[in-house]
Amino acid sequence: MKISVPTNINDITLEQFQKYSLVNVEGADKEFLTHKTIEIFCDVDIKTVAKFPIKDAREIVKDIHAVLDQEQPFTDRFEMDGVTYGFLPVLEDMSLGEYIDLEDGLKDTKEFHKAASVMFRPITKSFKELYSIEGYEASLEAQRAMKKAPVGVISSAIVFFYHIGNELLRDSQNYSKKLAQTAETTLEKDSSLRNTDGSPAFTHYLEVMRQNIKELLN
Repeated sequence: MKISVPTNINDITLEQFQKYSLVNVEGADKEFLTHKTIEIFCDVDIKTVAKFPIKDAREIVKDIHAVLDQEQPFTDRFEMDGVTYGFLPVLEDMSLGEYIDLEDGLKDTKEFHKAASVMFRPITKSFKELYSIEGYEASLEAQRAMKKAPVGVISSAIVFFYHIGNELLRDSQNYSKKLAQTAETTLEKDSSLRNTDGSPAFTHYLEVMRQNIKELLN
């Protein structure tokens, strides 16, 4: 029997990875996980997988794990079903709705398709390296479509957000310290003014989002 084993991380869909994450949990039976891994990534019925020689099954799983460990550089666009999708061109232009849906989608691996629908949308116009994408509208259809997206592209975008969150958090905390120092100086001059810690709510949001992604990456 011949089966197709993925050789590149982008041969794996986000949906396959989500299914795998549901069974790849602490305490999972090793042989069951071996069979499910082949079923999910090679599209082979688990009853058929059960007939494989255990040595062959383990070799296949080893190859799949090697693919999942591949590092994927960040890419701002990809093609799927004849449509070219582009990453958010200007992060500062994200709406509150996009922030909320992105954060919600990054809380759990099984919700990654929701986050992906925020990060990547169909490109409407492009010129060389520049492009614009469709406006954001929370859509079950768009979210379901992202389940077929290459997991390498989506995972690298999540890592990108993690690093951006780190940088923004660091800048925000530095800014907060400056505000606090300024407030203390002002208090010395006018005791009628109330001191504040200078920490904007956005700092808390960044910390929560950064921590969520860090746990998922681990």
